Amino acid sequence: MSPGLTESESAQHVPGHRHELYRLNRALTRPQQPADLVGAVSFLMGDEASYITGQELVVNGGFVLH
Repeated sequence: MSPGLTESESAQHVPGHRHELYRLNRALTRPQQPADLVGAVSFLMGDEASYITGQELVVNGGFVLH
């Protein structure tokens, strides 16, 4: 799974201009919270995903760098 820049303790060390870059280039402009990852993690850990292999699930609010 590839999460985007998530508001967390470790993200406090990311320079402010990088947070702004993510905010301006996401379809969803609110900051990504750890809770935004729960659904994807739950799915990947469940039986419904038991036949999924070698895939990248991007959970980043629609971030696209132009």
